[in-house]
Amino acid sequence: MYRKWNKEAIAMEIVSMYESGENLNYSSVATNNLTLLRAATRYFGTWEAAVNFSGLDYEQIRRYKSWTRERIIARVQELHAQGVDLSWRNVCLNVDPQLAAAATKKSHFGSWREALESSGLNYDDIRRYREWDDERVLAMVREFHKNGAGLNAKNMESEDITLITAARRRFDSWHQALTAAGLDYREIVQRAPFKRGLGRGQSKRALHATTTKN
Repeated sequence: MYRKWNKEAIAMEIVSMYESGENLNYSSVATNNLTLLRAATRYFGTWEAAVNFSGLDYEQIRRYKSWTRERIIARVQELHAQGVDLSWRNVCLNVDPQLAAAATKKSHFGSWREALESSGLNYDDIRRYREWDDERVLAMVREFHKNGAGLNAKNMESEDITLITAARRRFDSWHQALTAAGLDYREIVQRAPFKRGLGRGQSKRALHATTTKN
């Protein structure tokens, strides 16, 4: 059926393809949606201009035009370092639909879980990550503080990466999360990272033991 194109219709189609995880690099669109490509070049002059008009970053799309296992892992780790919620629903719908689509292809990882674990991340931690809210973050911060855990960022990344990642997402920074919990950030960062004699993970076990008793 003939479709009447204009700039807005082209942009809507490009965004729809992006959200569906379809590849938007030039050669892929030329193969799979030549009608759209021709309309885009007629109205915008170039495919790149049409993509940019749609509010997408063509340079990023071109950079990831050929997904490999290595590129997927690099992207997952990049997003994780930024404190992004990597639960499947959030990545698929909001963060990077093309990444989600590429990762779950049988030729790559076959599932989002496998992609995360191949990137060195704990799938169960990521899955639980979406369950954090402000009150839970603050309660856990105060509980760690009550049990004498070192609350500077470096220590907490070893103690409970899920907590500090959720805190950064919900409060913009670990500093702000500590402040919201009523703690003195300056005093915390000036403390020794761990009390002498405490090994990595011991304070976390102490916290869980205390929580269990309560």
